[in-house]
Amino acid sequence: MSSNKHTKLKFHQVLSLVLAALTVIFLVFYGSLPVSYDYEVGSIAGQDIYATRSFADSFETQRRAIIAKNTVEDIFVRSEKQSKEFVDDVDEFFDLANQIRKSSQSADLQAPLSPSSSAYQLSVNVEQTLGKKIEPESVVVFFEMSNSTFTYIREKTTAIAELVMLGDVNDAMLPTKITEQINTFCESNPSYTKFADSMFAVLITILEPNTVYDEKATEDAANNAYIAVINEPVIVEKGTKLVEAGAIIDEHVYSNLVELELIRDQSFNFVIFARVAIYVLIISGVILVYLNIERKKLKVETPVFYLMITTALITIGTSVYLSTISTLLCIIIFFAAVCATYLGTQNGIILSVMNLLFIWPMYSFDPELFFINLVGIILCSIFAGRTDKIINNAALIFFPTIATLATSVAYNFLIGNTRGEYLNSVIFTFVSTIASLVAAIGLSPIFELVCNAASPVKLIALSQPGQHLMKRLFLEASGTHQHSMMVANLADSAAEAIGADSLLCKVAAYYHDIGKLENPEYFTENQHGGENPHDKLTIMESVAIITKHPEDGVKLAKKERLPNAIIKIIDEHHGTTYPSYFYKKAVEDAKARGLEPPDVNNFRYRGHIPSSRESAIVMLADTCEAAVRSMKTSDVSGAEQLIRVLIKDKIDQDQLINSGLSFDDVEKIIIAFKQVYAGVFHERIKYPE
Repeated sequence: MSSNKHTKLKFHQVLSLVLAALTVIFLVFYGSLPVSYDYEVGSIAGQDIYATRSFADSFETQRRAIIAKNTVEDIFVRSEKQSKEFVDDVDEFFDLANQIRKSSQSADLQAPLSPSSSAYQLSVNVEQTLGKKIEPESVVVFFEMSNSTFTYIREKTTAIAELVMLGDVNDAMLPTKITEQINTFCESNPSYTKFADSMFAVLITILEPNTVYDEKATEDAANNAYIAVINEPVIVEKGTKLVEAGAIIDEHVYSNLVELELIRDQSFNFVIFARVAIYVLIISGVILVYLNIERKKLKVETPVFYLMITTALITIGTSVYLSTISTLLCIIIFFAAVCATYLGTQNGIILSVMNLLFIWPMYSFDPELFFINLVGIILCSIFAGRTDKIINNAALIFFPTIATLATSVAYNFLIGNTRGEYLNSVIFTFVSTIASLVAAIGLSPIFELVCNAASPVKLIALSQPGQHLMKRLFLEASGTHQHSMMVANLADSAAEAIGADSLLCKVAAYYHDIGKLENPEYFTENQHGGENPHDKLTIMESVAIITKHPEDGVKLAKKERLPNAIIKIIDEHHGTTYPSYFYKKAVEDAKARGLEPPDVNNFRYRGHIPSSRESAIVMLADTCEAAVRSMKTSDVSGAEQLIRVLIKDKIDQDQLINSGLSFDDVEKIIIAFKQVYAGVFHERIKYPE
């Protein structure tokens, strides 16, 4: 029956987590949807529109890529064939000049041609043969020089032509290259400087650019220029003004609005929904892995389980609205305060950070929001989750608020924001933190009423001597009160040794025997001499009273509205063991009367075996304290030996199988108990009478 109940509870919790995850997905989806506009190309913008996130401006990138492609210069490559032809043409020019020189000096002529006539004739022949026009005045010098000089100038001019044609030469470079080579020639041959102009005239007339257009290389260069721009798109930073109020929506602006999903679309946006679903499911998976690892330490009561889900959904739900006001306005610290109060500092920090990741998309992944609230979560969880003393509400509000404000100032200082941005950040940070903490503190009485959970604040309050049940124990069952105090010391020390909840163990130990208030005089620690009421009862009547005190304790605890965790420990602190004293007495009585030994199951406590480490610790502390007290020993080694026997007995009776304790934990518990008794048994100085 208990197993079916546990399975049903687990099913409900799993179902609740699934529904919560779906709710988170839809909340984050609708909270992440940007404000949309019903604009078309040519519409008039009704307000300034800013980029909601950084994005690649595909329209501008495409425009620049096309410009880069179309402005690539044509590529020309050197033609070996043309280079050789031009050098040959220079050589051909000097052949023509040499022919005229020879003919003008021929003996057959009645009168030699004048240099000017020869130059004219050469100009005509060059135009007819080479198709190049050269002024006669530029070449007349070739008919005034000696044969040896002509030969030398011919060789040097041809050599210069070859040097010029060795490289890639275009129209712009040709005159410069020719001039450079002629200047070099003149520097080496100063006596021939007078021929430089004629050499230049020949070369500049005959030589042409030796490069040809390379269509494929030009096309490849244009494509590479296009791809280079596409691969480095124009990035528009978040917050950039896309269009001013009153401006016309052109194709460029419209393209950007579509890219940012700011154009209203009546259809359901499955793309954004898929992104959000994947994002939320990944974070949910991380939470489940963490909870699975910590499941043995994290025993969450059902009301607290649903409280955590509710407060988480409240935080996410309010962020849907608050994110539209400011990217710094959220109440995640509210969840951190509640979570740390009921689940402790570590769980408060981890689960609150996960919750912060849930709401982050709604704030456009603002790094300032994450940084400030991360600091607030950590400090708030540390204060709210403390179990060593009650934290003043003013301190819980003051320190996290100061920390978040300091973080806000530091962040803006590092970023170098303006004074206005400083002020805006500080104001919204202050409002968020104060509102979160005041809400958490103000609603805490309601949470306590609904959950009846063992929060640190509740436990510390219950540990005060002035509590109603503590007073009753002290006045009506003083022996039980002293026993409970010692059990609390043992349990507290053991819990610290194995990393269990020491505060819960200590407070539960205070109240574990409150059921004895129903019949305090029937328990030996409350009998101070005189008659024993059990002497007037049968063994089974005595057993009924003794074994009933856990049930009576549960009833009284529920009546006094003690936390469920303490009620469970009261129910489980004897497990399904039996009072061995009365059972042995019954066995002896049956033996004396010649009867079969009685069934041990009739003597057992009607509780449940410990279901948590804390419950098991209280059971072991209770058993050891009672036994050591009854043995009236003051020897630490003797006490240790007895403790080991008692704990082994509990293990043999399968009382610890559901507790989550390991053998290493058990050994640490024994050592912790031993240390407590070492302090109790220490020798005192004997004062003179």
